[in-house]
Amino acid sequence: MTPEEYNRVFKLPFKEAESFFRNKLNIPTDKWDDLWKGQHAKGFMVAGAQKAELLSDFREAVQKAIDGKMTLKDFQGSFDEIVKKHGWSYNGSRNWRSELIYNTNVRSSYMAGRWQQLTEPGARQGARHAIVGARRAVPLLVYRHSDGVSRPRPLHVSWNGLTLPASHDFWKSHYPPNGWGCRCTVFAASEKEHREAIAAGKGEPPRGWTDQDAKTGAPVGIDKGWDYNVGQASEKGYEVLANKFEKLPTDIAKSWINEFVKQSPFERFIAGKIKGNFPVAVLDKTAREAIKAESQAVWLSDDSLLKNKGEQPKRSKGHPELTLNDYRLLPEIIGSPELVIEKEGYKIVAAKREGSIYMAVVKTTTGKDELYLVSYRKTNLRDIEAEKAGGNVIHDVLS
Repeated sequence: MTPEEYNRVFKLPFKEAESFFRNKLNIPTDKWDDLWKGQHAKGFMVAGAQKAELLSDFREAVQKAIDGKMTLKDFQGSFDEIVKKHGWSYNGSRNWRSELIYNTNVRSSYMAGRWQQLTEPGARQGARHAIVGARRAVPLLVYRHSDGVSRPRPLHVSWNGLTLPASHDFWKSHYPPNGWGCRCTVFAASEKEHREAIAAGKGEPPRGWTDQDAKTGAPVGIDKGWDYNVGQASEKGYEVLANKFEKLPTDIAKSWINEFVKQSPFERFIAGKIKGNFPVAVLDKTAREAIKAESQAVWLSDDSLLKNKGEQPKRSKGHPELTLNDYRLLPEIIGSPELVIEKEGYKIVAAKREGSIYMAVVKTTTGKDELYLVSYRKTNLRDIEAEKAGGNVIHDVLS
């Protein structure tokens, strides 16, 4: 990468990269592959970091780096402070581990944001490099190897100049970063540049580009677990983390969800800044049996949230009086309800918290493999009795 190209990529305000990282959920892990491929686009992890406070401190430091407020040297100073504060024991040398955390998160965030810039119509109109050829229905992208790396990877060098439509399957597995320490990047290309690339033999991936490396399970030249497009993965919802919830012991999963609702992504979701579905509760054993659910995670869609907030008045007046703190009680209200009523195919759950009675309506999907919150409000004992009279009371310790 030339100095000019570097400045065009990394010296611009980059809200897409900042937003990509800010929307991640903190995920405690033992090993680097506890999150796999596209799950990294929705979850922030530091291998071996399980304490919520430890992860939060690392996250804050990484966010500053992505926001352009912290260099690698600054980050390493913060790394030392965080390690000392939490008494964290980690593998590898201090310089190697801190640089790995810094570069992996910064590079992935930049390339996720870059995919959005390069492929979304009208994205970042002020950045010419992001919209060259934007008049095409499908933009053209060119792979660029970084000339600044001390130990170039021969295959990555061979892909330099490869120019393909953004819809080509090559970008699904080879979009950078595609390995530990990979500094390759991608630029938009014009029709003229595409024709020149074709003439130079760079208009199609090289023969054998899909061949799998038996040791890594990824295409040859791609590191294990890196054969995915972080930009495309960022467009998916938090459901990519669903299997993490379902495989974990309930007590650990409940601890996770209690932390999630305290994090900024949940606040951004409630504020309408994140679309899709968000995990809001994990059922304990009693709740799971009462609701007759196969899964333990409960999700809230952005559509149901809008309705509940009263922002779709033609459908429902909703409950705009609820605050962020009220929504942060959802893991307790749904996860450990004091009342469960079955009524017209729905489950009505309720619990007392902070001097109020909260009621939520949960629906199981066909096959009972997914649970969704469809309504949430404060209520009173009179309404509770009316609901009990009109439905089948399954569980009741509400007093």
